[in-house]
Amino acid sequence: MSSFIDKIKGKFEAASAAIDNELTVLEGAGGDDPLSDHPADDTDDAAEPSA
Repeated sequence: MSSFIDKIKGKFEAASAAIDNELTVLEGAGGDDPLSDHPADDTDDAAEPSA
């Protein structure tokens, strides 16, 4: 029974490490987060020259 529990613990630790690694990669990826609140971007109007 002990070897079975050790095997399960090993699988859990491997899965946990893989998840931590994936989250670290995603955190460092940058880019736009579509779920975050962004204020309206009105900088396009300021870039156009007025006539």
